[in-house]
Amino acid sequence: MGVRRGLTPVRGIVHLHSPYSHDACDGSPRDPTGAVDEWCLEDLRAALCTTHIDFAALTDHPDSMADEEFPALFSMRGADQPILRGADAIASRMRCRDGHEVIITVGGEDELMPIMLDRHVPGTVAERRAIYSASDVAAATAFRDAGGLLWIAHPERRPLERLRELRPDGLEVFNLHASLDADAELEPFEESRPGSPQADLALLAFLQPDGPALDTWHALLSEGHHLAITGGTDAHQNALPRTLADGERGDSYRRMLRSLSNVALVEDPRDVDQLRAALAAGRTYAVFELLGTPEGFDAVARTPSGALVELGGTVPFAEGAVLSIELPRVRGLDPLLPAPTITGKVVWIKPGGAPVVISERTDRINVNLGAVGAYLIEVDIVPAHLGPYLGDLGTALAEQSRPWIYTSPIYVQ
Repeated sequence: MGVRRGLTPVRGIVHLHSPYSHDACDGSPRDPTGAVDEWCLEDLRAALCTTHIDFAALTDHPDSMADEEFPALFSMRGADQPILRGADAIASRMRCRDGHEVIITVGGEDELMPIMLDRHVPGTVAERRAIYSASDVAAATAFRDAGGLLWIAHPERRPLERLRELRPDGLEVFNLHASLDADAELEPFEESRPGSPQADLALLAFLQPDGPALDTWHALLSEGHHLAITGGTDAHQNALPRTLADGERGDSYRRMLRSLSNVALVEDPRDVDQLRAALAAGRTYAVFELLGTPEGFDAVARTPSGALVELGGTVPFAEGAVLSIELPRVRGLDPLLPAPTITGKVVWIKPGGAPVVISERTDRINVNLGAVGAYLIEVDIVPAHLGPYLGDLGTALAEQSRPWIYTSPIYVQ
């Protein structure tokens, strides 16, 4: 995807459920003996390998994950290896058959979503459950004390007053699982016949901006909060059991993981601490990869003295600071396909103000950072290149402008 200034883009999933969540695998994640469903777990592991995801931040529900010893939650199998801090496993390295490796970390999801924990919060199983299920500052402190970051899933459901109090490290601006509709008209994607649309493109029916989540993020930024963002895949294999034309269920782990990912910018992609630090710092952007994997995307601010500031960083207010953006291209795009239209936007949120689009272009963008506030980058795409894969359904789904990339902000203060 393009190494810039020594930073490598690594692709990850933030918000993901394994069979250690009570509602995964159509609500039956364990067999009668209490052992996890190995078939469902293998679906998850195979999906991570097939899509070549680099890191997966598991976020299992507390009434199951709190009961387990921490190393068990990595679900290590075969040639997997623990990643140690001292004598303690803080993550694992999953080995795929083709040699690809995936870093697995543990977290939880209830009212709050701690990610990338180094260890369980303290206490008995019952006490751990209570902390993982809580939504107060004490729980947030316990998560950070356990080495994790405090993330917010489904932020549109959380009162702003509570979010102000918690001061999370980040939140998700889209949730794929929540957008799925089991009653949607997916019949064309269920038919296996000449001219039928490619099954993965069924998710085009659900990919629209999540206005309430974005509004919550923008409101917090206008109040001066610094917040990284991710897109929540939130895959469970429990929402869309209908079998599509490729023989997979609508919400298969593979289909979900290939549709939405997050990019963290790190010097060493194998270093779990660098991954955590990149998420904490906001050197991140969310990508709807169903529309294509972006290659060559770059955004960096330059101060008048020549210092470079990456996504998530802060630029001291001074005349002459500039934000420069290279728009991406679709990686591996067949030149015989219709060309997509790719548009970049810079959105400025001043203190106490609403979002304002200050630049919108289809080529390189340079914006003067001449005012205090948060500067967001959005990349939209009209995915005309997907039209031929919609078969006799027609190209309408490929003719709409859709969000492709959301970045964490760069701040001026």
